Amino acid sequence: MFLALETSLADVPTGAVAELRAFGIVEADIAAAFELQQKQRSCGVPVLPLAVICGVRPLERGTKTGLSHTASRLIGTKPRVRISRGGTHVTGRPVWANSVRTGDAAEAEFVRPVSFDQLKELRRAIHLMFERARDLAAEARQGGALTPEQHKLTLFTRSCRDMLLKIVDELRYRKGWCVPSYETLMRWTRLGRRTVKYSLDRLRELGLLEWIRRYDYTRDSQHGARSEQTSNLYRCHVPQWIGKMIGLFSPVPEDETQRRADSLEQHADMLASVGAIERRRLMPDDPAQRAALILAAERSAARQASDAYPRGCNNGTAPHTVLYSISTEKRSCPSRATIQP
Repeated sequence: MFLALETSLADVPTGAVAELRAFGIVEADIAAAFELQQKQRSCGVPVLPLAVICGVRPLERGTKTGLSHTASRLIGTKPRVRISRGGTHVTGRPVWANSVRTGDAAEAEFVRPVSFDQLKELRRAIHLMFERARDLAAEARQGGALTPEQHKLTLFTRSCRDMLLKIVDELRYRKGWCVPSYETLMRWTRLGRRTVKYSLDRLRELGLLEWIRRYDYTRDSQHGARSEQTSNLYRCHVPQWIGKMIGLFSPVPEDETQRRADSLEQHADMLASVGAIERRRLMPDDPAQRAALILAAERSAARQASDAYPRGCNNGTAPHTVLYSISTEKRSCPSRATIQP
């Protein structure tokens, strides 16, 4: 019926037309809604707003209309609820994918307790990161060229610093079991929910923070089995590239470097001397550690080969010259026979 109506907007108020166009309503629907208002005025029934007729705003309760039951139901229909990004558990409650059940062994494997010395080192690193990030941001504003890692560190803002300091303190206090909710983090840092979400994402991108999602599983005779998402489990550490950038790791002395190299060569020789089955059990799984052991074994073999190779002669001189004669040895021998006076 509305398609047959005239689509002129000359009599429609300009403000109403602009408001409806902002919601994506086409001119034909606006003209049809205005024509319906004219019909309502001529019939003496309550006139509905154009936004209600076009479905932009819901119909208020208690409003008397002259529309049919079908039209009233269509106008009063609420907008669709936003679909959740998470999945739905078998119990019917939304649960994030890859979530760990509370009390599972995966939780204990993920927890990393923080000692007092580690706490001091982490807090010092956090303050150094914030100062370095602020200097890099100022350099970038002045037109300086930054490397990708330096530009990435500029994301470490004041809110990230406050968030990480509080999480580190909780890791120390709770022996690695830091499970705050978003509301708890908002109360700790006095930040908004959106800022808390932004800070956690930035810390995760920098490699400073890790977490696993968890859910609670309950079961009773009245409601049956139920699963519900709960707070995450957090842990933190300073990546190596950030530690080098902020000067956290001091250079190792040369004597300590040599001692570590000798110890690694001895460990490689020990692994090479045992049987194949025992060697397979003792070899580390990390590719970097395996490569270091292999290089240490090569250095040890090269040094042993150079030590076993005889020295070359210099202008016909024997490698090991005899610096004392046989007669001298006989005279200095304490067990030789002496002449009696």
